[in-house]
Amino acid sequence: MAEGSGLKFGSLVTKIVVVLSLFSVPVLAQQMSEPSSAEVLTSALPDAPSVQDAQNVSQPREAAPAAAVSSSALQGPIGPVPPLWSSRSLTLHEKFTIYTHQAFGPPALIFPAFGAGIRMANPPKNYPRDWTDGGGAFGRLYGDAIATQTTKRTAKFLTDTLFHEDPRYQPAREGANVVARLAHAVAFTLVDRSDSGNRELALGNFTSAAAGGFVGMAYLPNGYNDVSHAGQRMGTEFLGITVANISREFAPQWAPVVHKFHIPKIVPPWWVPEQ
Repeated sequence: MAEGSGLKFGSLVTKIVVVLSLFSVPVLAQQMSEPSSAEVLTSALPDAPSVQDAQNVSQPREAAPAAAVSSSALQGPIGPVPPLWSSRSLTLHEKFTIYTHQAFGPPALIFPAFGAGIRMANPPKNYPRDWTDGGGAFGRLYGDAIATQTTKRTAKFLTDTLFHEDPRYQPAREGANVVARLAHAVAFTLVDRSDSGNRELALGNFTSAAAGGFVGMAYLPNGYNDVSHAGQRMGTEFLGITVANISREFAPQWAPVVHKFHIPKIVPPWWVPEQ
């Protein structure tokens, strides 16, 4: 019974991850549909592709011109954001800036509240009452989401720093078909790039998923704080990374849709969540 409940719980969390990841795509595409703000966008989101990046991605990273790296930076609520994927590797300070925006920016505080509300509306079977009913239950679920998110972001930052991994997503080469781009996005979950541009095992993603999955063992209710459920949560976190990569890969294709239907600007660029 506990195993079935865990699978139901994991399925619900997966749906939440997918919805939030897809929400970020039209917002990012909306920014891409404004050529006058292309330079600002280039420095806005450290972990998502831009139209300019997609045009230059066919060039080897080492051969990319230095002029392609924008020196401007979007001033977000907690400081400027470093540039997108480029030929220049990130400094420790820039990696830390990406980490602070991902872990402590507005989306990191707002979206977990939605997840907590959805989980209260459809809780795992046999969850104790103090985790399913009332303000206290919402606080526990929200705290669980915040703890999970902060822990996995911290684990990834430390791993990326220690093993010299670049935390940004690199889109597929120009001209690749849909299947190849989808395969690239999925593969990038397992194999990413080092600071020097070489392909390597994505240790940061593995430690991030593990940290997010096992942190709940310290406080979740009995029956849900065991290794089995931690493994299920780890799988959900890893799936979330894959979904985020896919959304970033195909974000440029949303620009024509956003422009055609005149979708209004909903949130500023720095609100786009980084999964």
